[in-house]
Amino acid sequence: MKLEGVLRSIGISTPEHDQNCVIQLMREGLIDVVQVIYNIFEQEPAAQLLPVAKETGTAIIVRVAFDEGVLTGKYRGDEKFAEEDFRSRYFAGDRLERAVKRTRTIMKEFRGSGYSMPELALKFGLSHEAVSTVIPGIRNREQALQNTVVSELPDLSGDILVRLREHSWNRAFWYGGK
Repeated sequence: MKLEGVLRSIGISTPEHDQNCVIQLMREGLIDVVQVIYNIFEQEPAAQLLPVAKETGTAIIVRVAFDEGVLTGKYRGDEKFAEEDFRSRYFAGDRLERAVKRTRTIMKEFRGSGYSMPELALKFGLSHEAVSTVIPGIRNREQALQNTVVSELPDLSGDILVRLREHSWNRAFWYGGK
């Protein structure tokens, strides 16, 4: 369909449990853009997927930059989500409590860095040279304004990026907690 001019570009979103499954598609030139989960906790794409995207010229759209909101620092750890809300499953068991604890550690470490927690999370997502854009969750006008201003902030320093690598959290999406 691309050869016929019906489609200009082809994009896909990676499955949460095997984001590297698109690498061969990128190498074969079968896709033009990939939407991938990449954030301070989920850094695995930087090992293989993002370098291949850069090598092949595949555009990258980062999703879940705030890890379903926890990397904004807004949660206390005791929130309850409605059963039909995806977060009730995503943060099942003790997963929300553990994610909040890890986020608080990051907030404490980077207090005084000049970045709020949401800014730090978005700048991290934008920091890899293969990343084209980030889709942040936005629920109101204020968040939209705050998130778009992030592009005007200075890039994260190499020191901050190295320190953020220490916060990678290898967890399985199906893990339900205790």
